[in-house]
Amino acid sequence: MMALEYFAPVFEDAAPAIFALGAIFMRISAIAFFAPGIGERAIPVRVRLTVAIAFTIVLAPMVYDDARAAEIATLADVVEIYAAEAMVGLLIGFALRILVFVLQIAGAMIAQHLSLSQLFGPNIGFDSESPFTAILVMAGVTLAVSAGIHFHLARALGEAYEVFPFGVFPGASDTAEWTTHRVAAALTKSITLASPFIVLGFVYTMALAAANRAMPQLMAAFIGAPAITLAGFALFAVAAPVILNDWLAGFERVLLDFLAGAL
Repeated sequence: MMALEYFAPVFEDAAPAIFALGAIFMRISAIAFFAPGIGERAIPVRVRLTVAIAFTIVLAPMVYDDARAAEIATLADVVEIYAAEAMVGLLIGFALRILVFVLQIAGAMIAQHLSLSQLFGPNIGFDSESPFTAILVMAGVTLAVSAGIHFHLARALGEAYEVFPFGVFPGASDTAEWTTHRVAAALTKSITLASPFIVLGFVYTMALAAANRAMPQLMAAFIGAPAITLAGFALFAVAAPVILNDWLAGFERVLLDFLAGAL
């Protein structure tokens, strides 16, 4: 009992610092479990947790004063601030994660138009991914990591406190509207990236229909399937670098502006 009374002033002085670090960690941990390269399923949870703690230590000096200045009277105030920080972290994490969804949707579209959607590749994100999705996601995440995502992400997270102040919930209506527009932009981007393969699939379908019309006795599908596959692989070899470079440019724009950065 005497020891507790002796250390009581230490605990009282350390309480604001513990609260501040905990609040920062709430935001960063939500982001770390969604960010490309860090939040992948192949990354162990302990590694992601370590990365979240490291980012918390890096960002603590930037936000520490604001966190200590927060008015905390009851436990409900602590829960409210922690919930607000977690919500902001989920919002920023979704803004980053949707870029991976762009590659996944584009890969699924490519496989569908090349008649290879039933051929599954390595399990990177979902349980059933096409080989094109696996290649694009692995290459995109590799590009993001090699481009120094950890440095850019640390800077962007520090600047995010100017857009999302400490302990303040994002507006519900604004968040819903932003999410709707962001999902629509992601779908548009996916279609744009896969557009060469959509055109190729359309041309193949029209050619197959014309061949069947001209020669009904010819099994055109058996002849056309290898042709569309070979043409698709050749087009993918040419288009993949362009797709990934365009995606990386969009990723960098989002890091500069989580809310309005063009995909």
